[in-house]
Amino acid sequence: MRTTDTSTGPTTPTSPRHSHEIAAAVTLPSAARALVAPGPLTTAGGIAVTTACGALSTRVALLGFLADPDADDPIGISGHDPFTDPMPSALLGSGPEPDRDRVRRAGDRCVDAWRQWSGDRDSGQSVVGVGGALGLGAWCAWALGAELRAETRARYALDLRADDPLAQLVLRSCTLGIRAAWRG
Repeated sequence: MRTTDTSTGPTTPTSPRHSHEIAAAVTLPSAARALVAPGPLTTAGGIAVTTACGALSTRVALLGFLADPDADDPIGISGHDPFTDPMPSALLGSGPEPDRDRVRRAGDRCVDAWRQWSGDRDSGQSVVGVGGALGLGAWCAWALGAELRAETRARYALDLRADDPLAQLVLRSCTLGIRAAWRG
């Protein structure tokens, strides 16, 4: 359906209001693979990570995947549904201790995705997704006990998107001295 705006002429309806959430869900398995795969982060991997990090529900799913010591293949990963799925205990640093190398690699790749975006802002990646990736990278640093690194990443994420809830949570945890208390 076309409408007419007298000041600008004919317009068409806008795309779905939450298109970034749809894109995030579609790219979630690819992003999970890109975060934990061996070798450097590829350009396609960086785009998958920033796209998947465009929605909080997919970041919570990625966080749960990264913290799960038994998770190998992300083929069945899906976004977190706050109405039916329990929050992953890893969000607050409890539960079994995740594989430190895996979490470190994922956090560094989140930063790499931000660097790729910074070098090519015309790539089509959204600021929301890049800020979300940095927020996830901040959680990874916090989960490893690197509070200064976590705080720095969270602040960069909040510079890109001031209302990012994961970055806010990590920054608050760092400011209050709250640390992950993994079970060994």
